[in-house]
Amino acid sequence: MSALKSILHQFPPPPQHGHMTALEKDGQMMDFPDTLPAPSLIDYPEIVLSKESINRTNLRYEKAQLAFLSTGQASWKRFINTGFSEGLFKMMEEITEANDEVPPWISSTCKVIVSLVEAAKTLSMSFFAQSFITDEEIFLKYMHVNNWLKSPIQSIAWHPHVAKAAVALRDDSVHIYYSGNSLSPILKHKLQKQVADLAWQPLSASVLAVACKTCVLVWHVEPTSLAVRPSASTAQVLHCTSQSPVTSLAWSPDGSLLISASPKHNSIIIWDVPKENGVVQKQSTGRGVSFLSYSPDGTKLFTATPSKMFRVWSTKHWQWENWSNLIGPCTAASWSPDGSVLVFAMEGDSALYAVRFPVGGDGDGVSAVSLSVLLADVSPVNYSMHDGSIVRAGGQVKSIVWDGTGERLAVMFETNETGSDQFVAVFKTTIHPLMELLPGGFVKGKSGESAVHIAFMPNCSKGALLSVVWSSGRVGYVPMFFIPAQKIHHRSSANFDPLSPGPFLFQR
Repeated sequence: MSALKSILHQFPPPPQHGHMTALEKDGQMMDFPDTLPAPSLIDYPEIVLSKESINRTNLRYEKAQLAFLSTGQASWKRFINTGFSEGLFKMMEEITEANDEVPPWISSTCKVIVSLVEAAKTLSMSFFAQSFITDEEIFLKYMHVNNWLKSPIQSIAWHPHVAKAAVALRDDSVHIYYSGNSLSPILKHKLQKQVADLAWQPLSASVLAVACKTCVLVWHVEPTSLAVRPSASTAQVLHCTSQSPVTSLAWSPDGSLLISASPKHNSIIIWDVPKENGVVQKQSTGRGVSFLSYSPDGTKLFTATPSKMFRVWSTKHWQWENWSNLIGPCTAASWSPDGSVLVFAMEGDSALYAVRFPVGGDGDGVSAVSLSVLLADVSPVNYSMHDGSIVRAGGQVKSIVWDGTGERLAVMFETNETGSDQFVAVFKTTIHPLMELLPGGFVKGKSGESAVHIAFMPNCSKGALLSVVWSSGRVGYVPMFFIPAQKIHHRSSANFDPLSPGPFLFQR
């Protein structure tokens, strides 16, 4: 799409260098110098990773690699180390390239074997492409976290009812942060490897599901417990080695069912957690499930695939409708609060699209009311700063989140060399009678920070509250003060002051 048509041209310019976004007031984004301490919110936990914590998770990966680096040792030792660290095939590739270090017959034999394996792999990939993608490639491509392998935070999940968050770090530990409580329980388990997703159970204060390499761990973390390191016995293990690695989780809105999925496997598993029983629902096409999203009304389940299609399931009889012939695989999607509209984005296309579904009925309404429509072109746009520099915002979409009022929608863009990921675009939205997207403003962090993860906090009484995980390990809040349309219908603005004392109280 042409950048000249981008809706981002209609946005106010982003904050200047040395400034960061503070809040939205009177429909405008406000900023302040980033040399000042970032304001925190009294009723929400302050989450800032220490440099020691970030460095510790970095060292975990660096040490594993350094253990196998060659330091001038003999060729045969280097080949053996490569075999142990990266496998037999990598060892033969290295022998093939070391013509002057090994006998010619060994090098030529390895070269023939490598060629045959590559040919077989190429043929197989045309039929089973996802089976050959590595776990690291999966995490980079399908996680709704920018630069997942280097991000200090691998996943974050806000509780749907209370002000607390679960945060997964790169060392596979999960930390629980509470509002007004310095106690931060740390969850660790021998099976808690390659943590890719976190999900709190609705209508429960203590149950957290963790997506791991070979299983789903369901932790029971009592809010009143004083244990900093809850015992592994408080975690249920839902074994799903056939679905490895598990990368996406979704609870039904009533908390009765948990769904797990993986891009490598063409099925979803529907878990009855108390019974630790999982029912496999296979898909005939699609080559895996890259991510899941339950509609807020519980009647539909969205499943994206690595191919140019996605599905919308009816959760009453677990039947689905395919949406195919897309421009590319779906990269992000979000349901409206009433479950009537699905906004999504696709790989290779800088745009947002929407599909409307019927509301109510008997729960079988997975057929859309109409075809998908183009909501907005978000192609990259350049902005001139006061110091003469040029910054860019927009591009391919990495994550879409919608607030509980249905009046604010935030979009995070893919990491790229132009730095578009340092801005989050916020739109003003209406759902009824027509779906409409209007320019809002940009959210920017401190100098040098890029956006890693975005989420709207649930149940905000003064408008909306956006949380942004920044590349520095800081979790920032952006309050958006406005009167939701639904409240205007129930009370006059004279009786509702969005800036009155409440959960959005600042402290420095």
